[in-house]
Amino acid sequence: MKKYLLLSIFALFFVATSLSAQELNYDNIAPHPRLLLKSGDITAMKEFASRSDNARKTHDMIITEADGYLSAMPLTRKMTGRRLLSVSREALKRVFYLSYAYLMTDDVRYAQRAEREMLTICEFDDWNPAHFLDVGEMTMALAIGYDWLYRYLPVHSRSIIGTAIYEKGLLASENDKQAWFFTADNNWNQVCNAGMIYGALATLERSPEYCKALIAKCIESNPIAQKCYEPDGGYPEGYSYWDYGTSFEVMLVAALQSALGTDAGIASQKSFMNSASFMTYLTAPSGKSFNFADSGAAVKSMPAKYWFARQSNDASIVAVDEMLIKQGKLEKDRLLPIYMLFGSSLDLGKTHLPKSHIWVNHGEAPIFVYRSGWESDDDTYFAIKGGQASTNHAHMDAGSFIYERDGVRWAIDLGMHDYNTLEQAGVDLWNRGQNSERWSIFRLGAESHNVLTINNQPHNVKGIAEIVETFDLPRQKGAIVNLTPTFEGSATNVTRKAELDKNDNLTITDHIAMGDTPSTVEWRMATNAEAQIIAPNIILLTQDGKTMYLRLKGKVAAEAKIWPDHQYKEFEKVDKNLRRVGFVLQLKAGQTVDVEVSLTSEKGKSISLPKMPKLPKLNFGFRKKA
Repeated sequence: MKKYLLLSIFALFFVATSLSAQELNYDNIAPHPRLLLKSGDITAMKEFASRSDNARKTHDMIITEADGYLSAMPLTRKMTGRRLLSVSREALKRVFYLSYAYLMTDDVRYAQRAEREMLTICEFDDWNPAHFLDVGEMTMALAIGYDWLYRYLPVHSRSIIGTAIYEKGLLASENDKQAWFFTADNNWNQVCNAGMIYGALATLERSPEYCKALIAKCIESNPIAQKCYEPDGGYPEGYSYWDYGTSFEVMLVAALQSALGTDAGIASQKSFMNSASFMTYLTAPSGKSFNFADSGAAVKSMPAKYWFARQSNDASIVAVDEMLIKQGKLEKDRLLPIYMLFGSSLDLGKTHLPKSHIWVNHGEAPIFVYRSGWESDDDTYFAIKGGQASTNHAHMDAGSFIYERDGVRWAIDLGMHDYNTLEQAGVDLWNRGQNSERWSIFRLGAESHNVLTINNQPHNVKGIAEIVETFDLPRQKGAIVNLTPTFEGSATNVTRKAELDKNDNLTITDHIAMGDTPSTVEWRMATNAEAQIIAPNIILLTQDGKTMYLRLKGKVAAEAKIWPDHQYKEFEKVDKNLRRVGFVLQLKAGQTVDVEVSLTSEKGKSISLPKMPKLPKLNFGFRKKA
């Protein structure tokens, strides 16, 4: 009795203090199914599968997977390190696919199998609230099954599933220590709030006041995360985490639209709506992404982008995604059914590729992207970023760039490292402070990125590198990044100017004004190409039968260098076929130089570089953990 009294007080408090709660109209809440689906959507999805080859391919993939689940053993509560997340994600995929298959075919075998899966999950001791993403995705899984199969499920099963959603999902959000996502400004906020809203909307009739209060709390919390898209639509956590965080943001708003007829103001935010285009420009001609931060390089069609296209009535937003599906880059995404839902209202025969070849994003992770065309694998692609290392999931990569030419990615980013491996090795992975052990991991620190380093020191993690100028002219396209905050204490002024000429040759010019001590500056680039020093200022790169010349211009004292293979820690992922190339400079105290490095298919002139002075040998290694 005391428990339910406290819950009632909790609910009344949030109803009384929440403007969002007053604005939501629950009197006309949609009947089940109310999550995502509206009247006529199932018929529209069936017609979509008959008129679109991509839709047929997607539908068949979902049904084939659902068929496989019919004979699969139910999930078990198996932890991976500190996470249950892989189980929660598989649960969401299974229940979503099986529920979709039932609604599209009326074959009760799919509903029966989904019911069995959900009842098994209800028997778990908990859904691992210590890592609340696990709870968020598991709650969404059962909420979709409860709602989409509502008319099929026996009353007894509905009671068990609804109780589990309430006790193991919604109530877990009351623990402030575990449910810190309410104040987070990253993907945790988006995923966990979405899960709680799904659970509350699906089971609203069971505890109306409590569910209304929780929905209001989630809606009030969510704008904290939405700020990350400002001002231009970029997503500071990168390609892969846009797919994660924004997909769940879309799930959140789409459920509010279908159940309550409101988008909670989310769709009116220009920066958020622009973010789907941001993802289009992160897709390179090679079929790889600009994989900065904790992102993978592979690209795929993203179902969530079809919501943006539907909301804007602009199918061109998904033109690249439609191309990717035709190329076979369609993954068994756990949210794949929303492709069928959102795509069914679009005329995908009227898509057109973007007209602009430039994307500029400011904000927390400033990015400039240039793409010479949209239809050839051989199109030139260049992207450069600013930002700071202390951003969630960021690497020490301010000033880093990607460069593709003639079908080859010459300058690369290694992307993310598996979290669990590092955590199990005892790495203090999520500490983004200046002296964190995080930066000693090769893939995360400056050493592996296409950046400058001074005296082999880590970048200033609080220094924000901003894009201060961009160029979009026939003979000059590019940007200037102010790296001065990145090197605070090591140099008085550092800027990186990246520009492509009319032939798409790339030149990087670093303006460096040293502080009051002599220093070793390293200009470094990661590549998968074979590398050979052929002149004091030229490194020949060869890959896939193509050649590129990395050339230092001017008379600055420097040494061309191909760094030896990195000595990985025993638990780190080894990057095969990686080479790090560039130039080493010895600069005097107070010296100001312009370091101009070009990447062209022409060799150019070799020059004799001034001999570098010898500096004292310094040790800048990280301290070992006690």
